[in-house]
Amino acid sequence: MEIRAALHRACPLCQRDNHAGPVFTAYSPDDWDLKQCAGCGFVYLESIPDYSATAETLAWDHTFLAWHEARDKAAAQQMLSKVGRGIRRGTHLVRKRRRMDQMIAALAAPGPVLDVGCGKGSQLARLPPQYIPYGIEISAGQAKFAQDLVTQRGGTIMVQPGATGLREFPAGFFTGIMMRSYLEHESQPRAALEGAAHALTPDGVLIIKVPNYGSVNRRVFGRRWCGFRFPDHMNYFTPDSLVRLCAECGLGVRAFSWLDRLPTSDNMWLVAGRA
Repeated sequence: MEIRAALHRACPLCQRDNHAGPVFTAYSPDDWDLKQCAGCGFVYLESIPDYSATAETLAWDHTFLAWHEARDKAAAQQMLSKVGRGIRRGTHLVRKRRRMDQMIAALAAPGPVLDVGCGKGSQLARLPPQYIPYGIEISAGQAKFAQDLVTQRGGTIMVQPGATGLREFPAGFFTGIMMRSYLEHESQPRAALEGAAHALTPDGVLIIKVPNYGSVNRRVFGRRWCGFRFPDHMNYFTPDSLVRLCAECGLGVRAFSWLDRLPTSDNMWLVAGRA
């Protein structure tokens, strides 16, 4: 099924309307308008699909496999892929691969924990027994799998966009919130982070993982960079823009090490809490 642009939005970071400005032609695909904000420099998809397309046709389990196959085919045809693999290998040598459930166990108090964009619930299923798993998932098909996993532990799955679903929980309800490979997909990242600040306990933690637009690989690979996925990746964060958006949404940074800011990694990990 072909997905076409249905909505236009202002810059998610500074709210500037860049509709009259030029398309970011260095990276833009044919059917989608990638913009670099003339005010703050944030890179984002201005023309986006509506939530109904995001819920089903653009569900992660459909788009990830197609993207992965296309990326592997392109990498096999490019000598520069050796450079990218070398950069990633060197980064992994100094930093172990992290898992959300392990980070929650180390940082969050026992209690309810939320996975925003939980998919089929694999992260929730790995949470230690002292946590009650909750999830928000826009795809009803994936949410059904997750619901079966969490019901026996006293949790539930909400079938909604993350930005609106977070506000439906009581204030200060969660000791931990996970946003792994979610915020880049969210058409309203500001509303999602404000919702997280609302739903966290005063000492609760929000763990974010997003692609790093400032990475060396993006400069090396250009349009073939693994962080570009159109149209389901809508927001392209750098370390500075991620910190700024968190701060403007009532969240303070708890942990964001120099390793997580390095341009040698395609991804960033940030731990935040209520400011």
